[in-house]
Amino acid sequence: MARTFLSCVTVFCLLILEVTDVLTVGKPVNRACVIGAGYSGLAAARYLQQYGVTYTVFEATRHVGGTWRFDPHVGTDEDGLPLFTSQYKYLRTNTPRHTMEYSSFPFPEGTPSYPSGTCFYRYLKLFANKFDLMKNIQLRSFVTSVKWAGDRWNVTYMKTDTRNNHTEQCDFIVVASGEYRLPSWPKIEGQNLFRGNIIHSHDYKEPEPYANRRVLLVGAGASGLDLATHLSNITSKLVHSHHLQYNQPNFSPTYVKKPDIKEFTSNGVIFQDGTFEEIDDVIFCTGYEFDHPFLEQTTGVTSTGKYVLPLYQQTVNIRHPTMTFVGMSKGVINRVMDAQAEYSAALAAGKFQLPNQETMLKMWLDHVYYLQAQGKKIVDVNLIGNQMDIYFANLTSEAGVVRAPPVLTEIRDFNAKNRLEDLLNYRDYDYELIDDKHYKRWYNKREGFPCPIQDS
Repeated sequence: MARTFLSCVTVFCLLILEVTDVLTVGKPVNRACVIGAGYSGLAAARYLQQYGVTYTVFEATRHVGGTWRFDPHVGTDEDGLPLFTSQYKYLRTNTPRHTMEYSSFPFPEGTPSYPSGTCFYRYLKLFANKFDLMKNIQLRSFVTSVKWAGDRWNVTYMKTDTRNNHTEQCDFIVVASGEYRLPSWPKIEGQNLFRGNIIHSHDYKEPEPYANRRVLLVGAGASGLDLATHLSNITSKLVHSHHLQYNQPNFSPTYVKKPDIKEFTSNGVIFQDGTFEEIDDVIFCTGYEFDHPFLEQTTGVTSTGKYVLPLYQQTVNIRHPTMTFVGMSKGVINRVMDAQAEYSAALAAGKFQLPNQETMLKMWLDHVYYLQAQGKKIVDVNLIGNQMDIYFANLTSEAGVVRAPPVLTEIRDFNAKNRLEDLLNYRDYDYELIDDKHYKRWYNKREGFPCPIQDS
């Protein structure tokens, strides 16, 4: 398997070198275009503006904020677009806000270390207003195609109010369309026979509709564990199918842990251990796939639901370096997206020059070799993970972006372990950064979800 992975990647790299011009960026571009106005897109807009680059952000919906904005619709929004947000009521961040803040733009004093989703959305709107970003954000502009047209990019979008299509030319593209827009659905035998309700956590809104019902949660990632805390005390029975090894808290007596599903029946589920449970509702907390249907073949990247490649510094389209991706990296904190956004803007502004294409491919392949040595597969090619602090340092040395302090990596690593050790209480603590390498943490349980940021 490892040999197949590396052989395919090597052949892919050789094909690129055979058919592609060597492209670098060393001078300012005339116009940059950003796809998406969520966390990553807003960061890109701020830095493009800061570096003096003319830009436009194309946002499909009527709002900025991406997945952090709660939308009561299910499936499609008020304009008939696929719902791009996975926000639900009562959500709180599962990592301390310090790892999620934009550089030099902290939350106001008094904000809990684990703010609510609503508070984080207010923070994004505050950010957009502070840096006067809205003037360059074109709402209701759903990008449907990005093509390389010889010496620049053609971006086609549909205005959702008129349903008319428009094409504009850009010299530089930042793809910041998010990673939580296409749910990943498992295929399980008998699923079509089940007469109850089945949804993905992407469409979960609130716990109240599940009161006194028998609910099956599938998966124990971030959403699966969080929904378990929401539903365990309201359902008549909460059946949780997963294989995560963690310190399971004392949920309600009606909580039942089960292994993977074997098959569905008309009124329930048979599990791999042969047991059966009657079920009313199923919520698949099974993650998301990358989704870039607007990227034409001429863009030169290979984009699937699991990975995008090859990207130099996990950001630059090696074949056409006037395209960057912000937010495709796995196993990182939000601050990485902020750094990638600044890196992209500095590149567009001509603040530094990339290595030649052959060198970028070699450095990307070195990353592939590292992952292979760690037992990873091609689906993990966008993983940064435990290399995050080194990654920050590399961006800083090449492009001069603001260096994220190593303490953020320390907090990320501690929080990841502590969440699994103390799921019900880990968010009742506050953090404070002492310096670039140290922090302190103390218990500070609050009533409700206080947020010092007023809605705007």
